Amino acid sequence: MPKQIERDQEIYLAPEILGKYENGEPIAIDERNDNERLNPRNVDDKIKIYQREVEEWFLNPASELIQQESFKNAFIVLMISMSYIEGVEQYKTGRSSDGKSIAFFIKSFNRLYPNKFQKEHIKKLYAKARCGLFHNGMVKGGVIFNNAYEQPITFEDNGERIKINPCLLLQDIQHDFQKYITELTNRNNTSTRENFDRMFIVL
Repeated sequence: MPKQIERDQEIYLAPEILGKYENGEPIAIDERNDNERLNPRNVDDKIKIYQREVEEWFLNPASELIQQESFKNAFIVLMISMSYIEGVEQYKTGRSSDGKSIAFFIKSFNRLYPNKFQKEHIKKLYAKARCGLFHNGMVKGGVIFNNAYEQPITFEDNGERIKINPCLLLQDIQHDFQKYITELTNRNNTSTRENFDRMFIVL
């Protein structure tokens, strides 16, 4: 979920976007663009905040890390990637994944790679990579990284071995995010924008 504006102190909602209360009303200030005032209740302004938040706190740093030390930083990049897969699905559907985390993860992963993987294999990715990293601080056995792999993700031995090319996976996620931002900024996509507006709340 996004960071929220607090009444008693200023807080950055995204890089160089400062949220605060002014005369009793919430406001966001884009310091990068001549202190442009953004309305935290306006969906178009919320999209600006969301895009900068995801790109500059997560996806861009992940890209820099993978270029610097692909193997050394692979776990951090994978953690960011796993977080994105479930998180973006909440905004797309306009619903929280609380209690339905694995279902959201599977649906989002199938959007990234339509008709490519078996549901049972995706469940093993969820258990071994997503849950391993977020619950135990490390992937479970059978998850292998290598930037030389030809595919972003390959399942072997009925999903017990999962080969991941973190560079290719991150590239696919970045492409998915840009596509989503394009959909959000198109005002004809009413339901897409309404779902996002319902979930991305900074107040």
